[in-house]
Amino acid sequence: MSESLGIRERYSREIQDIGNKLRALENGRIYELTNAQMDGYLATNIGQLRDMFQDLIVKIDKQAPSINDKFDDLFKNTRDSEEVK
Repeated sequence: MSESLGIRERYSREIQDIGNKLRALENGRIYELTNAQMDGYLATNIGQLRDMFQDLIVKIDKQAPSINDKFDDLFKNTRDSEEVK
């Protein structure tokens, strides 16, 4: 699957996760403003974003499987094992 796709398509889920985190921050979804623990502290969110960017860069650099690739493999293996039965 991933060989013919560009970076944006191949790693779309990782990019979407980063976009969702940025949107939440843009909308003020941080514990310091909302008092909702699920939003997390600003420093925690920044650390998560840093990790998400680093993970994506490493995957691109090493041409590692994306989340979508892993799901495709999982479902392919499930279908293959059902066909064997």
